[in-house]
Amino acid sequence: MGSVRVSRGMRHVPVPSTNTAASPSVTYDRMRRDDPGLWAQDIWQPPLEKYGSVTRLTVALYDAEGRLVCGPINRTSLFDLFAESEHDPGLFAECAARCRRAANTIVVTNRFALAALGTALVLNGDTVGAAVAGYRLSEFPQPMAIERLAREARLPQAPVWDAVRHETPASRSRITSDGELLKVLAETVLREHDRSREHVDLSARLQAANAAKDEFLAMVSHELRGPLNAILGWTRLLRTEHLTENARARALDTIERNAWAQTRLVEDLLDVSQIVAGRREVERQLLALAPIVDQAIASMSPSADAKQVRLDVQLRDNTLVAGDPLQLQRIAANLIANAIKFTPPGGDIRVRLSRDDRQATLIVGDSGSGIRPEFLPHIFEPFRQQDASTTRVHGGIGLGLTIVRHLVVLHGGSIGAESAGIGRGATFTVVLPLAAGATDVEQRRPVAVIGRPVETTPLPRFSRGVHVLVVDDDRDAREVLHAVLQQAGAEVTTVASAREALASIDQARPDVLVSDIGLPDEDGYALVRQLRMRRAENGGRTPAVAVTAYAAAADRERAAASGYDRHLSKPIDARELIRAIESLITPKTMNL
Repeated sequence: MGSVRVSRGMRHVPVPSTNTAASPSVTYDRMRRDDPGLWAQDIWQPPLEKYGSVTRLTVALYDAEGRLVCGPINRTSLFDLFAESEHDPGLFAECAARCRRAANTIVVTNRFALAALGTALVLNGDTVGAAVAGYRLSEFPQPMAIERLAREARLPQAPVWDAVRHETPASRSRITSDGELLKVLAETVLREHDRSREHVDLSARLQAANAAKDEFLAMVSHELRGPLNAILGWTRLLRTEHLTENARARALDTIERNAWAQTRLVEDLLDVSQIVAGRREVERQLLALAPIVDQAIASMSPSADAKQVRLDVQLRDNTLVAGDPLQLQRIAANLIANAIKFTPPGGDIRVRLSRDDRQATLIVGDSGSGIRPEFLPHIFEPFRQQDASTTRVHGGIGLGLTIVRHLVVLHGGSIGAESAGIGRGATFTVVLPLAAGATDVEQRRPVAVIGRPVETTPLPRFSRGVHVLVVDDDRDAREVLHAVLQQAGAEVTTVASAREALASIDQARPDVLVSDIGLPDEDGYALVRQLRMRRAENGGRTPAVAVTAYAAAADRERAAASGYDRHLSKPIDARELIRAIESLITPKTMNL
């Protein structure tokens, strides 16, 4: 069986919209000319009966092919006279045919002064049929004309004369007016029925959305509870103090790995919310792609080792692109994580990075479960999973590849997926344009690691004595920051609010402020703004580090605008926090 391929190029068709200029919209399944519900008797019968009773005309509806689909309604004696004869003058059919070719009201009159009037039925710009009414007498026929009409209709003259003599001749303007009334009536019925269909369709979509939401929340709950079960289970065992050293090490590895799994899940949810809102941006810089992919591999290695999956890596070092290092690392990490998830123990994952004169190519392939051909076109759609049943083997909420596609497109690239079918693995190929004017000189940039590998070496210590004030309303967060900074050699003061922080600074000026943003009385932004309004001798220039779960680019910008010198996203890496503080403690800011 040959491989099946689906590609996503540089033109992004979003599955939630990313257009910031417009509100999210719903596309309805509007009525079509071939919709059988268009000619339902219960829709047309009541209004056409009223029209017929007012105008004393018989009404019929014809579809776009000229077939009678509704009526005749309000059959008059004149209409029945000819409808039941062997000779139908054909005015209704002729009028319907002419209506379908013209937008205005049509009046058709034969040589016996019989007239039919009609109007085209237009739905969403498409002529779907015609409404025809009749018969009117445009003038009272002479006795010889009535005799000839009866003869051609193969009817006795008496019933023809009896039917005609009860009709009052109508002027051309009266007949046209009846046609205009029919046009307004038909358009109103079509419009209201179409609107009703929109409401029904919207209701169905809302029900489907609610069902999808419930299924999604259940899936998220499942994916959150899985890592929590491992974390809590090993934590309780650690409290017993009956584990061997190897078991303790395995417990800590498992706890950290599952904590990072939860972190990635939360990041995926935040990313999708930003994609839907159109707030995802690229902070471009010239950088080498190989170190970024290498960092992603390092972050995923513990998961690969835990599953006994082999990583075969070949990276070309001199591949320069213009992009956001964190987002590029996210692309590689998500693809590798996806490959690990679907590769059985003992399987292989290959990671290749190459380049030509114009573009860089990242390939992540696996020997895993593969992708069904019918599912392959949907592989990048949000919340779509090949197996979403409760008996599925693989977890996840179906966002990783959606995020990858979006980030790739933001970088001007394309992504494709290939699979030869179930059990035959899958390959994902990302193509990114090289940076303009890039040379073979490698330019390395530091990149924060997503899902860091387990660190077993002691924490670094500060190069000098430092007093750090920690502000966080969460006691557990305060305690862990206190423990980390104290182990690094700092004197640490902890408080729970902005008010307490300012009071503490009045008592003993710290060398560095480390503060959460979400605080109970005033937030961390207000705290630093108030601090920056003070004179230097009163702590106005105290370096400040924001340590917060508000992790978007806009949050970093707001923190900087408020007066923070550094912004770190929770969960915090202890070494990253120590490095941030170390970079801020200079002789000018230290209280020596």
